[in-house]
Formats: sequence, C-alpha cells, structure tokens
Amino acid sequence: RQNKIDYLLEYLKGDTIALLGEGTVRAIGQSKVKEWYVGVLRGKIGLVHCKNVKVISKEQVMSMSDGILTTKNLLEQIALPFKSLTYIYSVVLTLVSEKVHDWKVLANVLGYSHLAQEDFNRIQADKEPERVSYVVKKLKEDCHEDRNTRKFLYELIVALLKMDCQELVAHLIQEAVILTSAVKLGRSWRELAEKSAGLTKHQMQAYEIPHRGKSGDVSAEMMWKPAYDFLYAWSFHYGNSYRDVLQDLQSALDRMKNPVTKRWRDLTGTLILINSLEILRVTAFSTSQEI
Repeated sequence: RQNKIDYLLEYLKGDTIALLGEGTVRAIGQSKVKEWYVGVLRGKIGLVHCKNVKVISKEQVMSMSDGILTTKNLLEQIALPFKSLTYIYSVVLTLVSEKVHDWKVLANVLGYSHLAQEDFNRIQADKEPERVSYVVKKLKEDCHEDRNTRKFLYELIVALLKMDCQELVAHLIQEAVILTSAVKLGRSWRELAEKSAGLTKHQMQAYEIPHRGKSGDVSAEMMWKPAYDFLYAWSFHYGNSYRDVLQDLQSALDRMKNPVTKRWRDLTGTLILINSLEILRVTAFSTSQEI
C-alpha cells in the first residue's frame, strides 16, 4: 500500500479495484518510476502499481458495492489538480472566449442562469465572445471575493468538462502545467533542458538573456521566465499531442537529480485526468440507460 502520497491509492491485499481503463501512467512512486493503472477504491480515484494488480474480467468480480462512483464524484476528483496549478488569467480568458460559442450554456453550468440580455446591454457586449468573456470575468471576481473556499480555475474546468469541451480543457491543462512546472523548477530548468533536450550552455543562455536584470543575471524570482520559454518551445514540437506532452514532461521531471515531482504531485493528477476523459465522456454524455 502507499502511505498518504497524493494521487496514489491506499490498498490492501485482497481489495477489488475498479480500473478506469487499460492505459497506464508512468510516474514516480516513493522512490522509483513505475507503471500505474488509474483505479477507484472506496470511492477514491488514484493510481495503483500495475505489478500489484491481477486484472480480472467484470464477470469475475464478486462485489463492488463499495466502489460505486458517480459521474459527479468522478468529475470533482479528476479536476482537483486545478485547485493548485498556476495560470495566466489573460490566456485562460482568451482561450475560453474563442472556443466557447454559447454564453448561456456556460452561464447556466456556472450557476449564473439569472444573467439576461440587459446585463450585456449595460456593458455593451453584443458579440458572443464578449458575452462569454463577461461570464468568465464574473466567475473570477466571485472566486476572488471568496478565495478561501473557491478556486477559479477548478470551477471553470469542472464547468467546461460538464459542457464536454474536452479539447479546450486539454489546451488549458497544457498551459497551466507548463507554467506551474516552470515556477516549480526555477534554476533547475537548466538541468531539465540539458537532460531532456540536450541544450548546451550557450543555448540556455539564449533563453535567459531577454530576462536578465541590471546586474546582468536573471534573479531567482524571474528564473521561471526562461524556464517557461524553454518548456513552451519544447512542447510546441508535440503539436496537438497533449497526452504525450504531459507524460513526457512527468517522465523528464522524475529523472532529475532531485525530482520536483516528489513534492509536487499535481502533474500526476493531470495525468489521471487525461486518462479519465474517455470514461467521463461515456458516463456523462451517453444516452444508454444501462450506464
């Protein structure tokens, strides 16, 4: 069993665990990188080490009465990393305004069904992107006023998943993970750049030059900027393969001398999310009465 490590299931010999798919995730455990299934046990979603599991068919399952998982619970759990990820608000606002084409649907899902045309007339928002932007800004303001209990990005992602905007969610995941990774890495980005991309000292300096201060060096507080520039350029080569970006980034960070992923587990949480999107779509949007 795993001892209180975020996103890793605690389990005992003989437990029956429901797997959310046949795909696996590569992530560090207590000390080593292993292959994990995404599973559900006692209503909690997490990773279980592949070698500790004997996969059986549904017909062989004796009882799963304690493993019932509602779509609502699935949605809330897989979106948890977004309570901790760093984001650039202007980027989030732009992406959502461009990709969401019905402000009423977004408003209803977020609990703003009371919004009416008069609200938009008052601010002179006569185009759909402007109306969507207004809804997102209202959510941001409300979460800022109640920052101790509400998290803007988390509530927005849950809403977008309810709307089946998975492509947009994937884009937002990648943006947030790259930024948060850059902030977590700081000066360590040089080690990552050397090991994962084979960057030379001269190439690393090229990323840092635009961010140097009057002293000629990049301050510790600003080191996230060259780290972000590098990670963004590195991820660009993957095109739209966001799953590969997140998995390869996780693997690269895990291989570092002192992996930030040992203390920062939210990237592991995003891998659970992207590996649960298919089952979410099936359970949330299927018309079958059997699901």
